[in-house]
Amino acid sequence: MTDIPIKIHHEDDAGNIITLLNNLTVIYDYKVITIPEGFRSDGFSTPRFLWSTISPAIDQRTLRAAICHDYIYRVQPAGWTRKDADLMLYQFCREDGLGWWPAQKAYYGLRLFGGTAWNDSAKKIKENNNDQ
Repeated sequence: MTDIPIKIHHEDDAGNIITLLNNLTVIYDYKVITIPEGFRSDGFSTPRFLWSTISPAIDQRTLRAAICHDYIYRVQPAGWTRKDADLMLYQFCREDGLGWWPAQKAYYGLRLFGGTAWNDSAKKIKENNNDQ
């Protein structure tokens, strides 16, 4: 399991509950990404009623995956697709100790319902680029 230095805080207006205290660099499928210190995440965004069958928001088995997935969805770095981000989440969850079945449910939940979050971020990125 990966030990990630984070600060757990009360939920803010954007729903974030954790903040990275150091940069987090990961490699997935020959892609390297660094999530900067200070990045805020809501952890593993599983609805509370599914925590017992998948994972709570703060769990060492899903924390690395959740932080990286949130960052990629929000920033959409060059060379990354939504599917890449979702597969990375699945792989990191498995590497960090989450069982096959909970990881499968998380992955397919993202494939079915994550499109809105991805598209909303793409829209925000485009608007920010147009403002510059």
